[in-house]
Amino acid sequence: MIVLEDTKAAYRLYRVKRQELPKNSYILCSDLSRVILYNPHIAGKTLQERMEGLSPIFVKIATEKALKGTPFEDVVEFVLLAGGLYYNIADGFRKVHDYAPPQCFLGIKRQRVEGSEGQFRAVSTYENFESLPKNSSVVIGDTIATGATIIRAIGDLERAVEEKDGKLNKLIICSLACSTEGARRIKKMEDRLKETNKDFELFLIVAEQFFHLMPDGTDLRFLREDSLMPDETRAFTLERYGEFLGREMKCAVFDWGTRCKNPKKHYTEFLEFAESILKNPAADEKAKGEIKRMISEINEEMKIFRKTF
Repeated sequence: MIVLEDTKAAYRLYRVKRQELPKNSYILCSDLSRVILYNPHIAGKTLQERMEGLSPIFVKIATEKALKGTPFEDVVEFVLLAGGLYYNIADGFRKVHDYAPPQCFLGIKRQRVEGSEGQFRAVSTYENFESLPKNSSVVIGDTIATGATIIRAIGDLERAVEEKDGKLNKLIICSLACSTEGARRIKKMEDRLKETNKDFELFLIVAEQFFHLMPDGTDLRFLREDSLMPDETRAFTLERYGEFLGREMKCAVFDWGTRCKNPKKHYTEFLEFAESILKNPAADEKAKGEIKRMISEINEEMKIFRKTF
């Protein structure tokens, strides 16, 4: 069940009540999230600026639903390097609360399990939990496919809390794109954490919908069997993409880290995908029109690489 819970000037907030998902699961719908999710070709400066616009909405919802009454000194951002940097959670706190929360860092990456399809393990290579409060409420920004990265990261967080003889009170996960399957894994983690800490609370705040995870364990699709969304998201997807591209857009976010830290590579990869759509005889005119728009905008963006300092 998806229920409209709140309407603000900048967003609508839906509560998702499904037994297999975390107890406090929310979907936000806004113009600021849509200019990112429905423009998977953008990268670099443009993408970073749009995420800077979205981060205050994540922070406002986190404040209202999870952090109200929590002392500032107990709140910390947990940054998963490198993709988590571009969620700009700290910037959102500065804009909303005129406060920069302390930050913990974890260098972490996925590795495909050899011989498998769509299975990954996460490996952490660097950590810094120096600023972790003793009684911590932790905010994370992350894009979630299989959930392997976030589950491993929270395992490392648990260990750090234990080493400080502390307590993890609240965990707030903000995700521009989260798969339904990844959310199910987070629910299992939530249940496990509650077994040893009955006061623990987890909040999952996602943009627009829970996405269908493809068998490759990477691509997140809009209109597929395991997608979960409010009616307004479905209507917007059909209006913007149509049926074909709603199902066949390779991924809502493509490679998130590449888009932010290596935009030229992302543009090249996206153009290859775009050409495959234009050559697909099943693609309708709406799909081709959207893809041509994205190609045109990429060609404009790529002119910057020919500039000199």
